Amino acid sequence: MSKGARRKRKSRPWQNPEALQDMAHIYSRSQIDPDMQLDGYDVQNVPAERAEKDYICPDCGNTIPEGEAHVVVWPHGDPDLRRHWHRYCWRIEVGRSDGAA
Repeated sequence: MSKGARRKRKSRPWQNPEALQDMAHIYSRSQIDPDMQLDGYDVQNVPAERAEKDYICPDCGNTIPEGEAHVVVWPHGDPDLRRHWHRYCWRIEVGRSDGAA
């Protein structure tokens, strides 16, 4: 296979930040419980059947095992900084940030 054949296409959304921002309607905040929303962040539910590998929660440092429902969180407009959180840990973080805890 020639080197040219392996060149990445410009049309792939992860190579075009503007295309990622156009996908914001897919990750609707209305799908998230109100107590899971935090200003300045996008939050997406990951159901158990879509959790296909292990992740490390940035809050508690424990593993989110494959097959466990959790949330993915990233700052508005910067999906490269997305992190996988336990639902419980993210709910606590929202409480801390809102001044409730």
